[in-house]
Amino acid sequence: MIFGTVAAAAEHSRAQAAQAVRSETEPLLVHAANLYTALSDANATATTTFLHGGLEPPARRAHYQQDLRLASDSLATLTREVGGSAGARTAVRTITEQLPVYSGLVESARANNVQGFPVGAAYLRQASAVLTGTILPEANQLYATEAKRLSDDYGTGTATAALVVLVLVAGVALVLLVLTQLYLARISRRILNVPMLLAGLVLVGVSVWAAVGLIGEQNALTTARRHGSDSVEVLSATRVLLSRAQSDESLILVNRGSDETDPVDFVRVIRTLASPGGLIGEVQTLAEGTATSASARRLVADFASYQAETAQIDRLESSGRIPGAIALASSPGSAAVADRLNANLAGQISAGQSRFTRAASDATSSLAGLLVAIPTLTVLAAALALFGLRQRLGEYR
Repeated sequence: MIFGTVAAAAEHSRAQAAQAVRSETEPLLVHAANLYTALSDANATATTTFLHGGLEPPARRAHYQQDLRLASDSLATLTREVGGSAGARTAVRTITEQLPVYSGLVESARANNVQGFPVGAAYLRQASAVLTGTILPEANQLYATEAKRLSDDYGTGTATAALVVLVLVAGVALVLLVLTQLYLARISRRILNVPMLLAGLVLVGVSVWAAVGLIGEQNALTTARRHGSDSVEVLSATRVLLSRAQSDESLILVNRGSDETDPVDFVRVIRTLASPGGLIGEVQTLAEGTATSASARRLVADFASYQAETAQIDRLESSGRIPGAIALASSPGSAAVADRLNANLAGQISAGQSRFTRAASDATSSLAGLLVAIPTLTVLAAALALFGLRQRLGEYR
């Protein structure tokens, strides 16, 4: 019975962790990542659109509004499911309060820009300050909270301690059964006790089933993390930083040489993305052996094109040719490069999430049936052992 208790506890702990990863913590982490990504992309779209002057292209306007809708939907889900973390609840409340402030400032900037009023740039800078100084840090807090919860669930779901204890207890139980068989054979002078033999076979069967299930669940969760959620996290971070670089670049041009903060941040972001061991290289490494390896290679090529273009914009801006820099930054070719990068990352994120879903489903299915089978078969083995023991002791008397 001790074996049954230990095995059932191990299975229950692993099953709870796998189910939490599959249906709770990882989906909430995705919503937190979507919130951060959508807000960053909305800001990049708003600042880039501002460079056009006058009426913005309808496609850009629709893109900005879609980002806000996605952010609002993710925020609503996080509000309902955020859990007992006081920090997460505070972050949700702050974002909920400040998001209308941000969008209102963007609309003021847009209205003034349409009419050609220079004050529109001031509204845009203020909107960007609200987003980067207040909203995004709170969104990052939400993301960090959900990432910690997911890491804890992965740790529980892949811990080897449960498997080790299960094997040890199963071994002890089998040794006790063998010793009992030998004792009965010695006192009754009968070599075979069928009920005891059946009890041993049942115990071996349920032990192997439980061990295989736990190993399968552990391997599936490891795959879900390595090829699923880890990829999604890196890809989401890459997409956020690309949006941030686009916002920085646009604000540099909007401020026409008076900006001292965004140029420094732009250089820092590009270094994080491109340097040896940067996120672009990490994306390619994580994509090796998956169906997205070709997309990762295209990402590297498109990012090189983006770097070349931003270097040209920087040369124009540094030499005082602001109108030329703005024309290049707002050109269809520049928009096409940015769109390819975003579409590439979005596609890889979707593929990574699909890999996670398949592996997480395998993890939960690996333990299917054990919740009922372990106590049932353990009781059966114990009953058979007791029956065999009583049978032999009765004959001996």
